[in-house]
Amino acid sequence: MSAPPVSRSRRIANAVRYVYLAIVALVFILPFYWLVKTSLQPNDVIYGSDLHLVPPTITFTHYQSALTEVGLVGSIVNSLLAAVGTMVLTTVVALLAAYGITRYVFPGRRTVARLVLLTYMFPNTALIVPMYGMFAAYGLLNNPVALTLLHSMLALPFCLWILQSYLESIPRELEEAAKVEGATEFGAFRHVTVPQAMPAIVAVAILAFIISWGEYMFAYILTTNSAKFTVPVKVTQLLGGYQVDWGLLTAASVVVVLPVLALFWLMVKYLGKGIAKGTGAI
Repeated sequence: MSAPPVSRSRRIANAVRYVYLAIVALVFILPFYWLVKTSLQPNDVIYGSDLHLVPPTITFTHYQSALTEVGLVGSIVNSLLAAVGTMVLTTVVALLAAYGITRYVFPGRRTVARLVLLTYMFPNTALIVPMYGMFAAYGLLNNPVALTLLHSMLALPFCLWILQSYLESIPRELEEAAKVEGATEFGAFRHVTVPQAMPAIVAVAILAFIISWGEYMFAYILTTNSAKFTVPVKVTQLLGGYQVDWGLLTAASVVVVLPVLALFWLMVKYLGKGIAKGTGAI
């Protein structure tokens, strides 16, 4: 039996939807394409008067300069240390806190769950002076540990909120059944709750990594040694006061963006499912 014909209004609605999605995709893709195109063009083409949609000639000189002369590799290592540390610390703390809030009853539990996001009401600029003084007193300037702690503080509220909502959707009967079979509290958490919550765990881990990878303000304040600069700080150093090497700047920007794109590409299934299910009402 053939499928029923699609009504004219439905076809128009689908066409409008596809056009809208195409425009949105173009808005997001075009800037990155222009970034990559500029990074692959020689300087005479970049600063020439002609506008090219496709590079007439391709060169990797700017990438070679970014990775060898500018010291971008060292900044990538510094950012990776801070971002991986932030990802691990934030994910572990958020998971344990979310489990405690959703599985144990104590006075003010719901209030605590709703007040978590209120920490974002305080501007980060108000924390610069006290944080700088505290880390300087403990000798943690130019240290990835300081950035890991600060970036975890920035990422933790939202990640905790996502995990709280996701754990609420996991039936507690599964954990109780595991305990009846002889599992301990930690055993039920490890073998039942964690596998069930894996999409949300992966989602918050990626979010924490991205927040740390792209954070500029605290990284700039807490790193005074150029050898300890993170990627955002190093890239801003390429902006000259009177002249900008656009080829070098765009090549460095592409190198910086690639790890995040690769992470999204590998984990997009978990990320979408974790955020979609984990942003429900608490």
